[in-house]
Amino acid sequence: MHNQPKSKKTVWVVSDGVPGHFNQSKGVLFALERDFELEVHWIELTLKHKFYRRPLTWLLNYKIPKAEKIDQFYQGDALPNARPDIVVGAGGNSAYAIVWLSKAFGAKNIFCGSLRQLKAELFDAILVLEPDLPKPFISLPVSPMPLSQATLQQHGKQWYSEHPHVEQQVWTMLIGGDGAGAQYQEQDWIQLAKQMNLLARQHRIKWLLSTSRRTGKQAEKILQQYLNFECIADIVWWAEQPRAVLHQFLAVSTRVFCSADSMSMLMESVSAMRPVVAYLPEHWQPDEKFHNVLERLSQQEILQVISIAQLNSTFKAEQQQTLTVEPSELLAQQLHKQLFANS
Repeated sequence: MHNQPKSKKTVWVVSDGVPGHFNQSKGVLFALERDFELEVHWIELTLKHKFYRRPLTWLLNYKIPKAEKIDQFYQGDALPNARPDIVVGAGGNSAYAIVWLSKAFGAKNIFCGSLRQLKAELFDAILVLEPDLPKPFISLPVSPMPLSQATLQQHGKQWYSEHPHVEQQVWTMLIGGDGAGAQYQEQDWIQLAKQMNLLARQHRIKWLLSTSRRTGKQAEKILQQYLNFECIADIVWWAEQPRAVLHQFLAVSTRVFCSADSMSMLMESVSAMRPVVAYLPEHWQPDEKFHNVLERLSQQEILQVISIAQLNSTFKAEQQQTLTVEPSELLAQQLHKQLFANS
């Protein structure tokens, strides 16, 4: 499959502008690129009104209108001239557009997200984290991410070229904020800084630390107050000076600690095939779907889930379990089998 000349596919990616959805779509393209030469067209489309969801569900479950009528419900980019072979996208509000455009043009579709009452048979592949679902669902260990060991290697070279004097083992600390059932108090941030100091001393490592959009200035100030900066090899304070370093950090780390409130950061960390710890603030009440994903990865020992207060006492350094197959390779195999085996 991989040794033959790659056939060409025109791909339309329907995007709603949400960063997590954008990343998942890029992950699908990343997997498709293993088998095909892609001509990719990104189409930004947003629903004009939320109350259009119900009539769209009713309409598309029974009939596919002409493609040009889509602007009655969506606003955004004009449709490309090149007809699609595949339509890709993520997020519930994009599902209608993905079904509509793919069916109107006779293209395959690949979707990441919730069906919102649309019939499953309208899709060729629905990528989900729930295990053991029938076709057209494809059950994945992690969300699609544009990440491989080869790309990480390049990011690692970049980081070491800028930090040639770091010789100690480094671990990554990814910090989120309120959301997905997490509510951080001042005490959580103080505890996190203190636990980082303890872990660094105990395991003789240095930290690569990055906060994120949701962390905020106040939390960053608390962390700055309590962190031992001798334990830090590289740091990004997002509120002060954002810097996209996630893949560089993942590349050079032997272990990753990630706040459990950020599913996208967790998925990227696990996709990087590094041992991962998901840490929880004291106030943590995720929805059932989120909880089930963490529980499943924890049972497979791909993830250690630990409260911030117990990081140093509960964390097991000997736990080195990671995914055994690159997620993008696994997804490429599954997509080929389900969508393109006869093409």
